[in-house]
Amino acid sequence: MEQGCNVVKAIVLAAGLGTRLKPLTCNRPKPLLEVGGKPILQRTIDQILEIEEVEEVRVVIHAFSGLVKQFIETHYPTQNIRCIYQEKPRGTGDAVKCAIEGIEEEFMVVFGDLVFERDELKEAVNAFKQTEGFDALACGFKAEDYSKYGVFTLTENGKAINIIEKPDQNEIKGKALVNAGFFIFPKDMREYLNGIDLSVRKEIELTDAIRTLIDKHNLYVHELKGKWFDIGYPWLLLEANKHLLEKEQNEFQVLGTVEEGVRVYGKIHVAKSARIRSGTYIEGPAYFDEGADIGPNTYIRGASYFGKNSRVGNACEVKNSIIYANTHAAHLSYIGDSILGEKCNLGAGTITANLRHDNRPVKVTVKDKRISSGRRKLGVIMGDDVKTGIGVSILPGVKIGCGARINADETVNRDIQGVHE
Repeated sequence: MEQGCNVVKAIVLAAGLGTRLKPLTCNRPKPLLEVGGKPILQRTIDQILEIEEVEEVRVVIHAFSGLVKQFIETHYPTQNIRCIYQEKPRGTGDAVKCAIEGIEEEFMVVFGDLVFERDELKEAVNAFKQTEGFDALACGFKAEDYSKYGVFTLTENGKAINIIEKPDQNEIKGKALVNAGFFIFPKDMREYLNGIDLSVRKEIELTDAIRTLIDKHNLYVHELKGKWFDIGYPWLLLEANKHLLEKEQNEFQVLGTVEEGVRVYGKIHVAKSARIRSGTYIEGPAYFDEGADIGPNTYIRGASYFGKNSRVGNACEVKNSIIYANTHAAHLSYIGDSILGEKCNLGAGTITANLRHDNRPVKVTVKDKRISSGRRKLGVIMGDDVKTGIGVSILPGVKIGCGARINADETVNRDIQGVHE
């Protein structure tokens, strides 16, 4: 029998700095990074607005707060969405506390840097309404390795027993799901947030308040049916982009110009002002945003996104990559398994290598530590406003900071800092 759901307000946590994603987050917050043709934050808000009980959305912001406010004002001018500024990022629990003033009923919380499949949040709410004996909701998913995540241990009917941060495998007994960052909390969650101490990281952790919630309420953990992505590292953008482009092909449309002589295999989306020139050979899925100008004689394969006013020209090849707005590779370049920021320009013959000679997973430096991406193929992670001269070669897993300039005929085999780093 269906139970009530009194959620009227949703809180989106979008205040994070996204330091592990640099240089992609040097000029924008993580939630505004595009994946599958849309910013992460837009995907989240669109799903929340489809939940009929929600009347107001509060977005907690900090990093690049002006950009987030501008984005919301531009894309949601008539919806009841307002931004709450978090003065100092002190953890996810503190972010929720910033936004709960005046909320007198149960409320929804969504992490704003996660990618959910279409309709997942609405389906979770509907599943919650169908359960009996539960008064709070969380979402989770199965994983082969639980040691990287916060994990709910559960009874057979989905009731949360505990939540454990990055457990050893032997700590997981019986049924368990990874915390997927979507919740419906009872109104007394405010008390639990006020009652927790600072963590070792000197933060107010939402996880600590959830443990109190589990002690005092019946928390139902709904298992997500589709894939879920925590965009914590740059290469996860590529994985999410590929999955979403493949999953959402039924929504693709050819609205722009596709000249005679273009060969297309698989699904593509061509925005109204985009242009695909003659001789281009495309193996989809591929998404060409407004103003994208491709060809002539360009080879595109794998799941690739071409941002607004991007330009990829004669005799270039692009494979499984993300190219953000106003970036140009005019001729004779190879872009493979790579992410290029905004306003970059690749000189003729710029090559991004994406495979190690020993076929081992490509390593990347993140916060001064070398870690494995887990990917056999990974090219360059390039920030905004990077320019390369002719004949430049870039080795696998290299990160190039915003504003960097690379001279002709150079081989880039290590990270390059941006001009303001």
